[in-house]
Amino acid sequence: MSAKKEQMNIKFNEFMQLHVKAIRNTGIILVVLGFIALLLPIAATLAIELMLGWLIMLGGVTQILHAFRSKGVSRFWWEIGIGVLYCCIALMLLVNPMQGAVTITVLLTILFLIEGIFKIMLAIQQWSTSTSLWLLFSGLISVALGLIILSDISGNASWVLGLMVGINFVFAGWALIRQASYFNSDK
Repeated sequence: MSAKKEQMNIKFNEFMQLHVKAIRNTGIILVVLGFIALLLPIAATLAIELMLGWLIMLGGVTQILHAFRSKGVSRFWWEIGIGVLYCCIALMLLVNPMQGAVTITVLLTILFLIEGIFKIMLAIQQWSTSTSLWLLFSGLISVALGLIILSDISGNASWVLGLMVGINFVFAGWALIRQASYFNSDK
């Protein structure tokens, strides 16, 4: 093993041992939220879409307020335009949540595919640890979920977002719990 890679492993191990409780608790929260989303996938889809809509609306209102604070500056109309654009997008999400769910489902598909690839790469990089198999499994699940969503995005948008987020949270949480238990036993 190269000196640089060995130093990275030492820093990673130190980090994991220092933050084992937070990592375990994060995993538990993700598993619980994942099971709730699995039990109520349509409600989870709607909640995700509406929360995003309100967050974008808040961003738009904040942008408009900022523009009025800088009135007289040459950027005023540009900042107003950006704030209004945010608010219009938010209204589209809030008024027609199912159409917004299709859009978010496409973005989630991209997220799952990239997340899965990154987790697989991280598992390969940390192959010497016993938690690398769980990380690899979590990455493979993320890629599989992305590919499943791609197969029929528009037909399943009302429930697939909540279901897939639920599945992803359960496996991501379980991987964190396993990592925390591994590093907790080293103490």
